[in-house]
Amino acid sequence: MRAPARRMDDIAPFYVMDILAQAKALEGQGRSIVHMEVGEPDFSTPAPGVAAGKRALDRGLTHYTAAVGIPELRKAIAGFYQRRYNVDLDPARVVVTCGASGALQLVVGTLVNPGDSVLLPDPGYPCNRHFVRLYEGRPVDIPVNAKSSYQLTAELIDHHADETTAGIMVATPSNPTGTTVPQGQWPSLLDAAQRHGARLIVDEIYQGLVYDDSSQTVLSLTDEAFVVNSFSKYFGMTGWRLGWLVAPEDFVGEIDKLAQNIFLAPPTVAQYAALAAFEDDTIAELEQRRDEFRARRDFLLPALQALGFNIAVVPQGAFRR
Repeated sequence: MRAPARRMDDIAPFYVMDILAQAKALEGQGRSIVHMEVGEPDFSTPAPGVAAGKRALDRGLTHYTAAVGIPELRKAIAGFYQRRYNVDLDPARVVVTCGASGALQLVVGTLVNPGDSVLLPDPGYPCNRHFVRLYEGRPVDIPVNAKSSYQLTAELIDHHADETTAGIMVATPSNPTGTTVPQGQWPSLLDAAQRHGARLIVDEIYQGLVYDDSSQTVLSLTDEAFVVNSFSKYFGMTGWRLGWLVAPEDFVGEIDKLAQNIFLAPPTVAQYAALAAFEDDTIAELEQRRDEFRARRDFLLPALQALGFNIAVVPQGAFRR
């Protein structure tokens, strides 16, 4: 019998999910478990989103949509950028996806040729390097530390980039460190990417959960970066499996084509539920949750330091359960 494809030799499991399965099994046995494995807020989806999902079911909105998402949601996402960031965004550049992981797969699939490299910070989200390997690219892990707030810098990019570099991944806030890219550092990162003929791929999944600085988006500075976001973290919709991608205009058609072939369409009911995420009452509730996450961080930091942990850089974003 034929064996699995050799490319799978370079793709490790996402061990977090294995640990989660073990934790769930222990809970099923009556054990009390504190979940510190998977990046999931302990708040449930806000009631308006649940109600909107139920209405979609009652109305029979259960069929395929366009591969890039329903027009209403693409327009709502563009409106969110206008209200929160004062960024005018063409809804045609917004692609609704099967979670942020689906968005990253579409970016890598349309950007990276076999043998191309993608620069990634280390530590970083472990699945990213596997998306690159899946498309026969070469992930280049770049060690980062407290000196650079655990973020890539232009100097690091210049040192590690070469003629094969197709993309540079940045996460702000970072997963797992919670640090953000300072607003003043973006021009040098964009210049470095341009010098090497590469595209920035910016993970803004945790942007809604920034505490110490104002929330920001690289879209306020450029139309040439790929920006990935999600309804999972700030919006509290992890199980609905919905995210989005803002792509450079010249990539949208290719991304649409790839999405048609891989996913066919994002989850229909989830899309209609997500429309409620941008309502004023929902945003007010989400901001209260953000305040709670900030309070948890502010409580936990001195407690960890009292136990002898050295917190080299205070996390500016992400969340604590």
